[in-house]
Amino acid sequence: MQQETLNELKLHDLFPEPNVNPEEMSTDSLAYIGDAVFNLYAKLHILIDTKVTELHKRANRYVSREGQSKILKGIIPLLNEKERQIVRRGINSKGAKKHGNDLLYKESTGFEALVGYLYLVDKERLSYLLREGFKWVEA
Repeated sequence: MQQETLNELKLHDLFPEPNVNPEEMSTDSLAYIGDAVFNLYAKLHILIDTKVTELHKRANRYVSREGQSKILKGIIPLLNEKERQIVRRGINSKGAKKHGNDLLYKESTGFEALVGYLYLVDKERLSYLLREGFKWVEA
């Protein structure tokens, strides 16, 4: 059997659709997925041919509590009621409370839950909201 090259692989093979119902997932699980998805998205957004330490500094503007909180505040007016509900659940989740009353951490957890949810249900909507949200960090 001939080994497939990366170009021959289908997108689904690289990023399989998980067999889960996002409506039944815990908020902390949505935030866990959202953290991973957002980290990759942010790193690809800032990717240039430079030293990794410089890339890390640039990516940290987005993936930090402060960056994620800015993005969330920028996109809140664009969210529908279901998306706002996911954010509220994330802010009030057990995972968000592990840093006490750190509001930025709670907001970033709410943002990550939204990213995780949208990654599973509507990647186009997620892409739109992230593009809009990045404007708030870059301003």
